[in-house]
Amino acid sequence: MSNTKRKVLFLVESLEGGDASKALATLVQYIDKTKFDVTVCSINGGGQYESTIRENVNYKAVLDSSSGMKRKMVYKNLPLSLVYKMYIPQGNDVEIAYTEGFATKLLSRASGKAKRYAWVHTDLYKNHWTKEVFSSVKEETDAYNNYDGIIGVTNLICEAFKKALPDVKKSIETINDPIDSLSVRLKSLNAGSENEDNVKIRLVAQGRLEAQNEYGRLLRVVNRLVKEGYDIGLWVFGDGSERGILDHYITENNLQDRVKLFGAHPNPYRFMVKGNLFVCSSYGSAVIKALILGLPVIATETPELCELLKNGESGLIVANNETALYNGIKKLLDDSQLLKQYRQKGEARGWDFDIEALMVPYENLLS
Repeated sequence: MSNTKRKVLFLVESLEGGDASKALATLVQYIDKTKFDVTVCSINGGGQYESTIRENVNYKAVLDSSSGMKRKMVYKNLPLSLVYKMYIPQGNDVEIAYTEGFATKLLSRASGKAKRYAWVHTDLYKNHWTKEVFSSVKEETDAYNNYDGIIGVTNLICEAFKKALPDVKKSIETINDPIDSLSVRLKSLNAGSENEDNVKIRLVAQGRLEAQNEYGRLLRVVNRLVKEGYDIGLWVFGDGSERGILDHYITENNLQDRVKLFGAHPNPYRFMVKGNLFVCSSYGSAVIKALILGLPVIATETPELCELLKNGESGLIVANNETALYNGIKKLLDDSQLLKQYRQKGEARGWDFDIEALMVPYENLLS
């Protein structure tokens, strides 16, 4: 067997903050450098994750803020097959369009013998934003049909892709985004003692303080349970436009000693690990990190959360309304044995997101 490393290219449009960029930064940090010679090429330079990627693998930015004429050539004037030959690193064994849209369109016009895969991070059936990039659904379909395979980051995204672009004939499979579980566990070791509250059960939540995440609903449930005599508190990690509304509710209902809004904390894991129950009302990496930390989870029913929690096997799933959330939390508060069972099930599910396990399908594909 040859000891030559496989040359792998990841093409993205930018490395601004977002789930795809964060996942790519984690992927290149943990990929086996003895097997793979990795280059990340970003059409637009800069971005939140550029420095992390530079530290771990080869990196090239096609455009910077001063690339006015060059930008027109790349995006408008030149045929994409020529853009690929002129600006994209060559000689790769595997090339991946890691973001939908322009990166996928550009790499679909590539030449050479490399294996090529297109990654899909978005539910294109609900949010078909890439229509802005392609002139028609047919052009987008043709682009995907030029790849050797398509990868969706969840089963639901794969199914949505098939519905949005039913004439794509290439196979599509699921490979979950890598989560830096090692970092989460390490950061949780020095558990915080400041901001302690003297409660029997501490609920924990993490996510943007925006209307869709329903933190107002969660505060009302907590307030109702406190009035009924339950000795509980709530820690929330995240910031957003509803911070003022939530602060007002906390003050109006004398919950200052029960509810703490930590904002966008640099290391929430050292506090989250001391929680007794994680509450989630939207899909996101936060619930995965709760599972990694071994927290029992209660979640409102969405297709994404049902997939993540194995349809209730790895966490308690309730209907997406206030009454159901109240009844679900109350059920767990009243049954310590059930809460313990969900902690054990959550912890077991958390090991499915161990970084070494998550890297296996990536390395198998690239090999």
